[in-house]
Amino acid sequence: MNQIPLFGLKIEDTTLADASANIVNDARSGVQRKIIYFVNAHCINIAAVDIDYLSVLQDGATLFADGSGMRLAARLAGFSLKDNVNGTDLFPVICHDAAAAGVKLALLGARPGVAERCAEKMKIQSPKLDVAWIHDGYFKQDTEDDIIDAINRSGAEILFVAMGVPMQELWIARHVNKLNVAVVLGVGALFDFYSGAMPRAPQWMRRLGLEWLFRYMMEPRRMFVRYVVGNPVFIIRTLWRCLKGQKNLQEAALLDGKK
Repeated sequence: MNQIPLFGLKIEDTTLADASANIVNDARSGVQRKIIYFVNAHCINIAAVDIDYLSVLQDGATLFADGSGMRLAARLAGFSLKDNVNGTDLFPVICHDAAAAGVKLALLGARPGVAERCAEKMKIQSPKLDVAWIHDGYFKQDTEDDIIDAINRSGAEILFVAMGVPMQELWIARHVNKLNVAVVLGVGALFDFYSGAMPRAPQWMRRLGLEWLFRYMMEPRRMFVRYVVGNPVFIIRTLWRCLKGQKNLQEAALLDGKK
């Protein structure tokens, strides 16, 4: 995979198919643990004001560009991304490849029952899929060691953590050294989509880069700040850095006010 510099982050430039193949191969080999995060416009806005989250993104994780906002920023920085490698579209490809390779999955996050329904639906698509362990995201901090021990005992080689940004990334960073899992991914609301708890945008909206608009229409109160406020802030941040030069957009420190 090739990397492109964007907002001071190293973004992988690849396709959904190649990303999945590499993830499953890494899970099978288990030679080196891989941490994967998906970075969209909302993530960039959070990283611009949250140094802990920014540090996690910069600490050796594999980063994929998610959404039309990142595609626009990449284009302004002088790059053309091969694909929109977002977690929601990548998940069924990983499930298919993992089932074929005999790689076990673990799902952690979302409301009670959601991850179970997600696993059931994915097993219909890929009957040989082995989801070795499932738990919702509503657990107390003093039970985290038990959660981690259960994940390790399950034999899962790929762990999907769905807690939302930046909670899931910070949780992974705190516990990654205790996990005996080859690949760990932070996947946001992914389980909600594949369980049927939340509908996805129609294909035509996704092709036009308008999935954010569909999500806003589904949850206008919860998504108002993220999209109605956040999207213009991201565009202004991107254009401001672009006006200062493509190199600035590629390599500048992301944190607001950081020199």
